[in-house]
Amino acid sequence: MRARLIDLQRIHIKILTDAPPTLPLDPFIEIFGRWRANKNHPAGWVDLADYAHVPRGMGIVLVGFQANFAFDMSGPAPGLLYAAKKGHAGTHRERIAAAIKSCLDLSERLIAEKEFPQSVHLRTEALEIHFPDRLVTPNTKETDAELRPAVEAVIGKLFGTSGAVLTPQKNAGQAYGFSIRAKNAEPLDALLKRLA
Repeated sequence: MRARLIDLQRIHIKILTDAPPTLPLDPFIEIFGRWRANKNHPAGWVDLADYAHVPRGMGIVLVGFQANFAFDMSGPAPGLLYAAKKGHAGTHRERIAAAIKSCLDLSERLIAEKEFPQSVHLRTEALEIHFPDRLVTPNTKETDAELRPAVEAVIGKLFGTSGAVLTPQKNAGQAYGFSIRAKNAEPLDALLKRLA
């Protein structure tokens, strides 16, 4: 068994929604514009990027030193994307759990905003997790052997006895990661408690 070699920093967590591809994204510009003023947030917000004009693109992105947070319109469906960039420490399991917890925290805060579209609902049973740094985490058997046990452990804790199915990204040309589908859609606070 080889020693752990991966310094896992870039972790993308996406919670899918039922939003249509034509959803107007102006509310997110207003919400994230306010959030950007909070210089004390751990992500270190510094900018706001508007990609609403790009079909199935990045949507509206709140940019930070440590992470980005977006209402992302790309596949497999529109959703809330937390993109950790740096600052992680600990085991693979701890880093993945921290990224998921940050995504859940920000998502809970976002849907509580008065401008959040009331017609949009989070599909908390449908997550995507990807590791986009193809130099550090190439989509190979070696990466899978090192990271899959940690992903499975965290997802097992997140969804508890209801369970979830992890489908790996098999295309070696795509970033290493998984589509995760649980049996039940649970409230964000219930999921957060399991990762506390």
